[in-house]
Amino acid sequence: MLKGITEQSFLRWMMAALMVAGFSLSGAHAEGFSNDGLVLVDAEGEAEIQFNDLNSARIRALRQAIESASIQVSAQVHSTQVMENGNLTVDYLRVNSAARVTDIQIMSEGRVGNVYQVSITARVSSDEVCANVMANHYRKTVAVTGFPMDHPEQSTMGHLGSVDRELAAYLVNGFGGMAGIRALNANAMTLYPNSDSAPTQLSPRMTLTSAVEAAKTLGAQFVISGAIRELSMEDPYAPQPRAWDGMLSRVGFEKPERTRHFVFDVFVHDGYSGALVFQSRYSTYGEWNEPRNAPVGFATGRFFSTDYGQQVKILLDQAVEDIQKTIQCQPFMAAISQVNGQRIFVDTGASSGLRPGDFLSVYRTSQHFDRQGDTFWQLSDTRLVAEVKQVQPHFAIAELAIGSERLNLQMDDVVMAW
Repeated sequence: MLKGITEQSFLRWMMAALMVAGFSLSGAHAEGFSNDGLVLVDAEGEAEIQFNDLNSARIRALRQAIESASIQVSAQVHSTQVMENGNLTVDYLRVNSAARVTDIQIMSEGRVGNVYQVSITARVSSDEVCANVMANHYRKTVAVTGFPMDHPEQSTMGHLGSVDRELAAYLVNGFGGMAGIRALNANAMTLYPNSDSAPTQLSPRMTLTSAVEAAKTLGAQFVISGAIRELSMEDPYAPQPRAWDGMLSRVGFEKPERTRHFVFDVFVHDGYSGALVFQSRYSTYGEWNEPRNAPVGFATGRFFSTDYGQQVKILLDQAVEDIQKTIQCQPFMAAISQVNGQRIFVDTGASSGLRPGDFLSVYRTSQHFDRQGDTFWQLSDTRLVAEVKQVQPHFAIAELAIGSERLNLQMDDVVMAW
């Protein structure tokens, strides 16, 4: 056992460390199915030792072994080729897996020259790891901004003008009962001065710089935004229902239905890179029989008592579930707020589920410009980990094996866990 790291805390951290990346499968083979339907797998991993930091090398070697075990049971291969002026400029092959790895047993481990080697036996299920469980136990902070309307005049009927703020508030409340998300209500903020173009302010790299700025301001890992496309009545002049409508319909006189539409877009951006990680359009309709000037309001009790309101609620709940599934499969990230020798201060703590003994990979952040002059943020792996030593409600202190100055760590660099 390595000094300063316990088997229990190490394995707890590694159980959530299923990265999607390419790697070698040499030395790995499946043993066959057990009685409970899981595949017994042997796998190996290795990592170069840097700065004589055995802890970091051990974690990377075990991560590779876990990836190898996962790939054997459920592998997906994606290939991308990009041509410019007839020349192949990018030829990218990615192998990943969504298999679930449990019951990891370290069979052997140790240093061989400048490489750390690990051999494991694990039980692997082909179930998608993010379909019904958390990818890790940390709570990711999301900020939900306002949803501007394409056609504000459509909100007049029923006094639904507050929909731009109340829709965001409803999403925040929906996330409140879900594991893995800490939601912030930022409905007074909007990322799109013109909702018609949302999110076409994206750069060619599919990033949104304003999302990065908003995330830094709010202290969030993800920024949820969107736009309301439709609140319109299908027939705005359809008469309101009357007591005698039933009798008229029985003799063949049908009145136009008062059908109202609700369409909105949702965008989820990574707050550190500005990358768009989720995008979806939601659409529904229902019957709106409230008087034309009735002060119903959006997301009120009276609103949800209508057929239209019930359909909208189903749609919003579906959006909450879709967003949660997306976010839970993303790695946990937090900003470094201060560096002091081997100590780094992480800008989140117990509120996100951090505990002493957890290990966090350390990444440098840098801003670059592409050929069009648009900015984008890049994360660079230092290949080292920091062990959490102290946890406070809103920050944590972690330690590196070397001084932070050797990595040139700065405020706003990040730590990450899978």
